[in-house]
Amino acid sequence: MRVFHVVSEAVPFSKTGGLADVAGALPKAQAALGAEVTVVLPAHRTTLATQPSGKPGGRVEAMGLGGTVYELAQDGVRWLFVDCPPLFVRPGLYSLPEGDFPDNPMRFTWFARAALTLVKDAHVVHTHDWQTALVPFFLATSGAASPATVITVHNLAYQGVFPPWVLDACQLPKELFTMECLEYYGHVNFLKAGLVTASAITTVSPTYAREILTPEFGCGLEGVLQARKDKLFGILNGLDEEAWDPSRDRALPVPYTAENVAAGKAAAAAELRKALGMEASSRPILGIVSRLTEQKGADVVVAALDEILNLGFDLVVLGTGEARFEQLLAAAQRAHPERVAVALRFDDRLARLIYAGSTLFLMPSRWEPCGLGQMIAMRYGTLPVVHATGGLADTVRDVARPEGNGFVFSPLSPQALVQALARAAELLSKPGELLGFQHRAMACDFSWRASAAKYLELYRTLLAT
Repeated sequence: MRVFHVVSEAVPFSKTGGLADVAGALPKAQAALGAEVTVVLPAHRTTLATQPSGKPGGRVEAMGLGGTVYELAQDGVRWLFVDCPPLFVRPGLYSLPEGDFPDNPMRFTWFARAALTLVKDAHVVHTHDWQTALVPFFLATSGAASPATVITVHNLAYQGVFPPWVLDACQLPKELFTMECLEYYGHVNFLKAGLVTASAITTVSPTYAREILTPEFGCGLEGVLQARKDKLFGILNGLDEEAWDPSRDRALPVPYTAENVAAGKAAAAAELRKALGMEASSRPILGIVSRLTEQKGADVVVAALDEILNLGFDLVVLGTGEARFEQLLAAAQRAHPERVAVALRFDDRLARLIYAGSTLFLMPSRWEPCGLGQMIAMRYGTLPVVHATGGLADTVRDVARPEGNGFVFSPLSPQALVQALARAAELLSKPGELLGFQHRAMACDFSWRASAAKYLELYRTLLAT
């Protein structure tokens, strides 16, 4: 089976978020299961002097601009980097701190058209998010026979909505600027174009697939998705278990497995406190690695902070986000320097120490299409405390249930969060029971192999119809 992924970013070549992690791991897992996998992505680079990955392997032309294709074989996957310097030599992938690049619609329309020339022998073309949503649209409206197409929605809140003038700028057919296709409240919606034309739609967790059919989570596209719900599937993202392995993690002072989890986590906690300038203590640490936004529940954390401390937890936060939450958490650190530590930055080593050194890991997201933090935390023997939404609800089972591996609360409120933490504090007073739940969490299988197999099964179903 020849599978082509068309995506705007992928590790280890380019990244702004979780999309890149998926695009780097899923093709590799599919190739390991026997598929012939190619990934097509822009050759993002910051300067003209930077050499794109791979060796030159042909040219593409679209919308009056040419590009060079560079090819690289890695991890059983063929990578095709499309290099067009006027579009992809930028200091960022999509934006600068002051806002998005104004030519983003032209950049990714060009990339979609260029990708069409590279996927001609594909059985399945799998696209991701709004940046590549025009690929299934172009294939479906070309009038020619085309491969099966899949579009994965990693976060429905990002849709690629632009003013109607982009129809001319992007050479999009004006006759398809209709409610049934490109038009969205007077604007052009790239993601909608893909949703209405792809052979199948997937999201990154089963619960999120159900949630986006409702007005609360549908972001204005719930009607479009309802009309195609028989083609909508939720497949949980996996976790790169090689990248996140406490037995081989060089950031940890004492690498550990389930056999020595207590000693390994104690050493990590001590190192974490030292790195953040906190006092030495045996108090349990509640860890957060997150963007500090309302979507991630930062407002709920701030509102519950005093009661979190009263329950006996110390709080460690790593991340950046909205200024108001950064300021409130920094103020909490000043008020409780021995109990609260806030690092307003990205720091991979510190993140790993938090995953390992925390007793509990908090993710009170309002919505969470999949989430990786809770999976990583469990891999490191840290019990997650999550709001029951999206992928969090699919991966975390409350300890009150037979297969429990964490704490789940609902509704999303400071009171419900504190109640969950109070239950957690009670468990922490029983070290033997806590150890059993840590072992169970570490034994959870979140590998990409299972997810990759489900995608291949979906592809086979599409090809058989």
